[in-house]
Amino acid sequence: MLEERAQFEDGTNGVEAGLMLMLDRMQTGRLKVFRTLVEWVEEFRLYHRKDGKVVKERDDLMSATRYGLMMLRHAAIAPDAMAKFAPEVPYDPFEY
Repeated sequence: MLEERAQFEDGTNGVEAGLMLMLDRMQTGRLKVFRTLVEWVEEFRLYHRKDGKVVKERDDLMSATRYGLMMLRHAAIAPDAMAKFAPEVPYDPFEY
């Protein structure tokens, strides 16, 4: 939990900007969702506009995803967590 509310770096927290960020990341492969997250996928499918405005009904997971992306600048990886993904390879400079 952070002391400040979820917002972009410039202090705004617009729904449209968050949705565009989420869509851009999905299209470029920087946001991926497991297909087993059925509830998330269902909420994503239910998102629509009425009279040019986003209809926000049963959108808890979409909002949580949007808030997470807004605050991504505060994310950090624990130093020891990277060892799981990139284990050290022993290196002998005299061995060919």
